[in-house]
Amino acid sequence: MSKEEAILHYKASMSVFKKWLDDGVITPADLQSINTMLIKKYGLSSCSIFLENDLLCKENRVIYGVVKGGRYEQKDNQN
Repeated sequence: MSKEEAILHYKASMSVFKKWLDDGVITPADLQSINTMLIKKYGLSSCSIFLENDLLCKENRVIYGVVKGGRYEQKDNQN
């Protein structure tokens, strides 16, 4: 299966499951689990821009380095 076919299959599958979510058949947690299974099934990267979730890979987000008050945590190398 080509990468393009994998993306099309993933998108088609997710559209069905999103409809199920809208209809109350599955929960958001179920949708996330299904999403993870489909990513593995179709051999896509969890940080792919083609996925239905966030466009940015969570591990690389700057926002997770933000502390209360909106400033980035700075390492103090001074003793």
